[in-house]
Amino acid sequence: MRRRRLENCRADLADPRLRAHSIQDIAARWGFTHATDFSRAFRRAYGMPPRTTATPCRTPRDRR
Repeated sequence: MRRRRLENCRADLADPRLRAHSIQDIAARWGFTHATDFSRAFRRAYGMPPRTTATPCRTPRDRR
């Protein structure tokens, strides 16, 4: 179940149509309510942080 949610997040992060949405918004959409937990799970599953997968031009909220 968690793996499937991570796959959906990864697909959304790579989708240029969704680049106006923050990484945290996309993670929350798929049930990851804590940014740190999401980032760790994503890195563990894919060997890279979510921002590496994200399409360029994310909103400034992602750069905290």
